[in-house]
Amino acid sequence: MEGRGWIGRHGFWPLALLWLPAGVVAPPDRGPGQAAAVRFGDASFAEPGALLAALGSLAPVALCGLPLALGCGSLQRLGYRRAAWAAGIGPGVPTVAGTVVAGLLGPAAIAVWAVLLSLPAWIVRWWLARRG
Repeated sequence: MEGRGWIGRHGFWPLALLWLPAGVVAPPDRGPGQAAAVRFGDASFAEPGALLAALGSLAPVALCGLPLALGCGSLQRLGYRRAAWAAGIGPGVPTVAGTVVAGLLGPAAIAVWAVLLSLPAWIVRWWLARRG
């Protein structure tokens, strides 16, 4: 741990908290009905309060990304670095897409969707830990 820099020691938490909000804000371009525009309305943010309101609505989304991030972190602590990345990217992409859709139903739907899609990472972690 001593030879690692700040990113190596503390880089997990910013990534764990920001991966889902970043995916929600910057989805692939889907034309005029882009998902971020549905969630945040006019993306110009001319008023400072509009930007703060949009960022405030992303706070619950940041917490909803933790189940998958913690599952992948536990896989990495077991020594399965590649499996951790695969378990993060595999369910991570549908989690972002589902979160954009579930965001229309409210924060509870986002949380349920994120927890359900993080279950494969936790199941793989349980299986690899039992296998030894």
